[in-house]
This record gives sequence, structure tokens and C-alpha cells, in this order.
Amino acid sequence: MPEVDYELYKLITVSGADAAEFLQGQLTQDVTLLATKQSVAAACCNPQGRVITTLRLISLGEAIGMVLPAEMAEPVVALFSKYRMRSAVNFELSGDEWEGIAIDQVADAELLQSAGLLPEVSGTLVKNGIFAIRHASGDQFVELFGATIDLQSLRPEFNAPLEQDAWYRALIRAGVPTISDENSEKYTPHMLNLDRLGAISFDKGCYTGQEVVARTEHLGSSKRRLMRYRCAAQSIGIGDSLEDGDRQVGKVVNVSGEDLLAVTPVELHEKALMLDGLAAEPVGLPYKL
Repeated sequence: MPEVDYELYKLITVSGADAAEFLQGQLTQDVTLLATKQSVAAACCNPQGRVITTLRLISLGEAIGMVLPAEMAEPVVALFSKYRMRSAVNFELSGDEWEGIAIDQVADAELLQSAGLLPEVSGTLVKNGIFAIRHASGDQFVELFGATIDLQSLRPEFNAPLEQDAWYRALIRAGVPTISDENSEKYTPHMLNLDRLGAISFDKGCYTGQEVVARTEHLGSSKRRLMRYRCAAQSIGIGDSLEDGDRQVGKVVNVSGEDLLAVTPVELHEKALMLDGLAAEPVGLPYKL
């Protein structure tokens, strides 16, 4: 697979008197949590309960930020604008003035700590307008989001900022799916382990796709879930099929080098599957299913 050499994330700033209420009806997460938390994971679904994109909400004072895969930013703005109707809500897409970087937590723990940018697992810290985020999986990297000028001045201080492809690979190893154009509207939140990653609220009111999500949760299980694999095949792509004998049993969701995430039957999660003629070995996830 070619290296990931594009910008991973964009920021959509959602403002207006009805911003929180509008997003509450569109996202899997309880937007009111931003009153006590600086950021929360979330997803946007279609009416059939399939994930359009994964994202993260951040508190921007009177506005709400949506950090999402860069290629999904414009489609989401277009989608939400269609649903806006008479709601007092506005959407502003970031340009070059805003960016995100990822820092190796192990190599730069002391520097992150001294800068006040080393949050707990599943936590967020905000220092001088910079958001420092760690995922619920307890991964070994910290994501920093903020004004480009601030991050560029901070970047030289760190020993191990991750390049874009390494950041993408770190997300895969952390079991955190990235849903963008190539895999949009194909999987339910449970298939992507978003319930395990804290991206779904089961206590909030209605939102697009909620009926499917709530039904899956009520049944108590999802027969197909995200699992991490390693495969030496050189030409793996998103959407490629994993096979068990002569059966196609799963699809690749994200891939970088030999590391990949795929949605496969839970009953096969401990079994090697075939991908492009080579074995795809399950290597587990850093969180429980």
C-alpha cells in the first residue's frame, strides 16, 4: 500500500444558538458531555445506521469543533447544510490555519508532561488553545490539535513527531478505525467497536441511525466486529476481502504496511484468514470486545 501522504484531519467549527441541539440529532455521542469534557469521540450515521464518518468533538467555547478525516469534511458540511432547515447553526471548514500532529508518547513523555500535554487514557488536556488527546484504547501516542502557528512552534521541541503514515498506522495498532470516503456507509458503529471506544451514548435522545444502533445494543452482541491483523501481502487495499477457505468472511477497513483492521465474524477472531493469497494473522486489540 502507498504511504499516507495526505492531511489526515480537518476541523469543522459548528456555531450558532442551535449548534448543540442540531448535532445532538446527527451524532452517536451525547453532545452535552462537552460541558464537562473537553472532547469526546463520535460518529455520524445514515438512516440505516451505517457510519458515514468517524470524528471527535471538541469544545471551542461557544462553538463546537468536529475533527474528522480530511476528505469527509466537505461532504459532511454539505450533508448537514441540507438538514439545517431553519436551525440557527453555521458550519465553517478550517484551512491551513489549523492542523493536527501526533507525538510518540514513550519517546516524548517528559516533554509532553512538562508542556502540560500528557492526558490520561481516554482523556483530553487543553493548554494555550492546543488540544492533547489520548484514545480510550490506551495507545502510545498523543494527538495534538490547534492553530498551525502554535503547533509549528511546538513541533521542534519533540523528539518523535509522527509522520502522517506513521500516525495512520498508530491508529490501526490502537484499534481505532478511520472511516472516510472509501469505507463510508458500510459498517454499523458496533461493527467498528465504537461502543468499546466510547463513541456512542445509549442514554441520549434520537439521532439519525439510532434505531439500528439501539437494536444492536439491546440484542447484546454484534456477530461481526473489528479485529486487527498482520499480513505480508504487498497490495492490500481498503475493501479487500478476507477469506476462510472458499468463503469471503470480512473486509479490510484500514491498512498501512502489514498492519490492518478488518471487520470479520467474532467467532473467527482467533483464526488466521487468507488475504491476497497470504495468511492474515490476528494480533488482537488493546481493549476488550
